[in-house]
Amino acid sequence: MRRSFVSFLLLACVLPASAQPPPAAVEVTAAELRRLAPTVTATGQVQSRSGAAIAAAVAGRLQWVAEPGTRVDKNAVLARMDVDELRLQRLEQAARVTRGQVSLKQAERELERLRASGNAVSRYQLDQAENARDLASADLDIARAALRQTDERLSRTEVRAPFAGVVSERLRREGEEINRGEVIARLHDTEHLEIRLFLPLRHVRAIQPGSRVVVRADGRERSGQVRAIVPVGDARSQSFETLIDAPELPTLAVGHTVRVELPLDAARQALAVPRDAVVIRAEGAAVYRIKDGKLAERIPVKTGVADGEWIAVEGALSEADPVVVRGAETLHHGDPVTVIGVRKV
Repeated sequence: MRRSFVSFLLLACVLPASAQPPPAAVEVTAAELRRLAPTVTATGQVQSRSGAAIAAAVAGRLQWVAEPGTRVDKNAVLARMDVDELRLQRLEQAARVTRGQVSLKQAERELERLRASGNAVSRYQLDQAENARDLASADLDIARAALRQTDERLSRTEVRAPFAGVVSERLRREGEEINRGEVIARLHDTEHLEIRLFLPLRHVRAIQPGSRVVVRADGRERSGQVRAIVPVGDARSQSFETLIDAPELPTLAVGHTVRVELPLDAARQALAVPRDAVVIRAEGAAVYRIKDGKLAERIPVKTGVADGEWIAVEGALSEADPVVVRGAETLHHGDPVTVIGVRKV
């Protein structure tokens, strides 16, 4: 019995030493001096720089409308109106012009005949002849103006594209009676795109036309440029509109949602670490530096400007110090570690 008790005590003394956890596997990278700029990230929507609601220029019956998805060049026909009624009107007005020309010639000849009669014709008769000539001339001008109006309406029975693009929507179909100004279809330029987003009013002075931005979409990123700012804020949303030239990304299309990162100040040099290196707990933010290649050393830091994957830090940290970027979540000061890799950031 005594021998069993002694064996139990020996086993209890040996177990804690043999049950120590193995060193934590971590991935590290070096702290760097970098030029960082404060940024703001906003969600934007891709839209066409040229988009138009195509409306009928004359009232009448639709004869043909382009199908949605049709790609057209500038000045290409998008829709045609039935012109039978207008052509009949033109025939009538052309006849009125001919009739007016005949009436004017007749009035001019009568005036010449009376003038050639000399004193045999009274002044009253000459005045009447001149008035008849002037009225015939005015009637001819009216008939010609009406004919020109009909020709102009005929020219607008073919609705043409104001720019090259794609028919995105067809609102009316052939055979329907429509009024002047009624929207027939919608056209968008899919080659020249822009990004439209809204930023808080507090950033209105920081963002300027020409500022370079980073556009992220579908896991890809490209550099873009602020094209214009609408400096009139929306009182309800407390934001202002910003337009950005869309970079060349094969996945961008009208209606696409993207993330845009805009600079708020000039870049400044600072000691920085990857965002993954910063561990935030109740006692504050910290990074874990590797000491002697085998121990985790907790370094309290104060975070600053973030730029992409990097964030500025202030604390007892130096350039090139190895900091943990993977596996730091469970570490404590003094824990043994095993470095399994160095991240290239």
